[in-house]
Amino acid sequence: MRRLLLLAIALTASLAASAAAAQEARIVQWVEQADLNEFTKIALGYPVPVPVDTALPFDGFRSYDGLHMRHQDLEENTPWVHGSIVGSTFNERPIRAYRLGDENLETAYGLPEQAMLTNGGIHAREWQSPEVVTGIMELIAEGESDRHLVDYLRDNANIVVIPVQNIDGLIQTQRYPSTNWLGADPRYPDTWPRDGRMRRKNMRGVDMILASEDDHLLGIDLNRNNAPFWASSASSSVNPAELVYHGSGPASEPETQALDAAAQLGPADRLSMYTDVHSFSQVHFWDRGDNQRLTDLTERLLATFTTHHARFPAGKYYYYERWFNLPVNQGIGTTAEYFTHVYQVPSWTLEIEPSGGSHDGLPGGGADYGGLGRNGHDGFILPESEIARVRTELAQTFTIAYYQQAGPPSVQALRLVDEATGAVVFDAEWDTTGPASRSLHVYQPQAVQLDRSYLAWVAWNKPMRWRENGEVTALPGKHHYTLAMERSVETDAGTLNAELGEPTWLQAPGDAPTGYLSYRDDAAAWSLRFPADAQNAALAQDGIAVTLGTSAYDMTGNLSDANPATAAHWADGAWASYEDSEGDSDNDDGGIDRTIRFELTSEELGDPFIIEPGTAAAWFDIDRVGEGFLVEVLAANRAVMYWFTYDSEGAQDWYMAEGEISGNVIRFPEMVSVSGGEFGPGFDPQKVQRTPVGHARFIWSGCDSGEMSWVIDGDGGPRRQGRMVLSRLTSVMALNCLYSPGFQVDPVIQPVPVPDAARLSGSWYDPTHSGEGYVLEILADYRAVVYWFSYDADGNRRWFYGTAELAEGPLVFDPLYTTSGGIFGEDFSAGSVRVLPWGRLELDLECDRGTARFSSDEEGFPAGELNLVRLTSMNGLSCPETTGQ
Repeated sequence: MRRLLLLAIALTASLAASAAAAQEARIVQWVEQADLNEFTKIALGYPVPVPVDTALPFDGFRSYDGLHMRHQDLEENTPWVHGSIVGSTFNERPIRAYRLGDENLETAYGLPEQAMLTNGGIHAREWQSPEVVTGIMELIAEGESDRHLVDYLRDNANIVVIPVQNIDGLIQTQRYPSTNWLGADPRYPDTWPRDGRMRRKNMRGVDMILASEDDHLLGIDLNRNNAPFWASSASSSVNPAELVYHGSGPASEPETQALDAAAQLGPADRLSMYTDVHSFSQVHFWDRGDNQRLTDLTERLLATFTTHHARFPAGKYYYYERWFNLPVNQGIGTTAEYFTHVYQVPSWTLEIEPSGGSHDGLPGGGADYGGLGRNGHDGFILPESEIARVRTELAQTFTIAYYQQAGPPSVQALRLVDEATGAVVFDAEWDTTGPASRSLHVYQPQAVQLDRSYLAWVAWNKPMRWRENGEVTALPGKHHYTLAMERSVETDAGTLNAELGEPTWLQAPGDAPTGYLSYRDDAAAWSLRFPADAQNAALAQDGIAVTLGTSAYDMTGNLSDANPATAAHWADGAWASYEDSEGDSDNDDGGIDRTIRFELTSEELGDPFIIEPGTAAAWFDIDRVGEGFLVEVLAANRAVMYWFTYDSEGAQDWYMAEGEISGNVIRFPEMVSVSGGEFGPGFDPQKVQRTPVGHARFIWSGCDSGEMSWVIDGDGGPRRQGRMVLSRLTSVMALNCLYSPGFQVDPVIQPVPVPDAARLSGSWYDPTHSGEGYVLEILADYRAVVYWFSYDADGNRRWFYGTAELAEGPLVFDPLYTTSGGIFGEDFSAGSVRVLPWGRLELDLECDRGTARFSSDEEGFPAGELNLVRLTSMNGLSCPETTGQ
């Protein structure tokens, strides 16, 4: 195909430039207007683009220096661009590759990210190419946080780009933006311009002076310098003067070697896509080998790219050959062939518009935009008025291709929510346990009951739906079959009767049942009810396990992985561990996920537990004595949480969070690490920094039990996740928890007066020491427990705790304790925790203000006094003269 394109260019140019035939080699100039028979000028019919030394995108072309400044600015001023020098040009200019996305190489759920490599500027004269690749960088780096496509790619894909591979050559073309040689090309001297603005090759053996006639045909075509088909086609040449000279051997050029080095940033074994961005002819060039699955998946990806891009207002259609028209294991030495055959990933050469004259209704080249079309190479000179559109629209289409190659969708979580109370009665979520494995965690606070209404909520690991004007619709270019969802209810004992409502895709945050999990439209919800008919009652009499099967297409038409336990990933030219409904993982089809089961009962259990003010308490996991949580239930369905724990070295650490209460769940979307404090008089609140580092979720099954899950992925370290079984450690005075299974609260029960002492429970701090503080609980047994979250003199986070008896006067915590030896996460051992006396604390409090006086036996902690004000009031314990917080 490429050879045919070059021939078409030559023939078209020969006809258009007949007046210049048989002329000697000469330097000619591209201009906007000139006579047809002008010997040294070629008229475009529109202004000749001139590169501008600016970093910001505009309706025109940036110089290499401007592009480079833009790349560096995006790296320095956004968190989404990470540069590396992967090699150098023949003239020893550094070649930079940039990783786009977050810093780590893991998805939001802890699996290795798939990588996509996009190369630009391999042919110097193709200015469209660096602009488009830079446009991709600009979209990922500066695109508005949308909790949809852009954020999904930032979190879950490693997009590697080389904006300019042939830097020497690009600089040469921009040094002579309208001037080149004509009449010297060995094949088509009268129509093929060379060097200057039309330099294609690198600068091996070439000086920078256009007037040097002896060397202007030299250099290496970097897109003929690659295995496995190097020097195997008439579309490459052994003649150093030819436009397609392939060099002395495969990968002989440092620019070619740099491209391979960029692949290692994936890393290479995670690559799932490669594109070499060129211009022009508005087509995809690709080839195929013996791997039919790779061939099929490549064509599927090209179809997504083409149909999506054609839906923009400009309607630019990118042609590609069907796989059965492509010869097997043949090529001409391109980079795309190298990545197809060596790395076994979907790979192609993208030829940016204008068309090459083979698109219906388009004349080809500059004539597509009203140009004169007097030389077939004018298509390399895109009008400045077109590049902003080309840059931005192709960048958007690339994000769709990246989304498709980031991996097939899989169910991430399933929850069943009691409609009457909003309580989660069934909770299932897949936890990452290895590079390609997940385990299903299931927690069922209450069995599902017959004749009770529930909402089924299912979330996938990626945004699944596209919206236009707020309404769910097929992704532009995709068929409406991609909106289909399949659901089923099955048991091993017989057929259940179930009423399933229509699913609704969710675009608001908030988790089950009305919000998405991580990204807009990654979750859907529908009503679910099991009628109490004779058949259901008989099946569920002693309890029965019910499978809720689900499947859905993602935006690009990939169907759900039927078995999330084996995480789908790219390997050997196809998707591995991507099962269909029958468990087959060799067809890249996906299927119905039947991996999640819940218990259904015919017994009448009454309402499930919902969070009460008495849920406020200290909680811990009995297998992790020495760390735990302080939970405060506030008014207006809010809550705060303090986690007293350790770091990975055994030193104390702590986190805090504010969350929303829904039914029996508290979600803490941002768990915060506080740093910059210093114990004692040197404390400066201006130095305190609060950094969101993760999130947590608590769910209770009753007054005394529940579980929590957490993820820390924003502190610069590796992603960590875990779960804990919750047991009550304390009971706060005047906040009795009343729930028992089937219990119904008497609506006319008289409230019990709240003791004044109980109102002291809550969080306290000194405004001049914002960033540290106390959490106080007055207990039902007339004791008080306090946790002080603070620092040492070096700024390390520390916490201290103690108990006191209620008596007249101040609360005296003597001794106040500290701990050490705990290890964060799965390596925690309660036997390693050491408890040591630290000092003494005295709290002299009224309902909304007071004083803290303290002294310590540990060196580096001077005695002092703080003036406290209330930070929080627990729901039901606010001061009489205030409304609480």
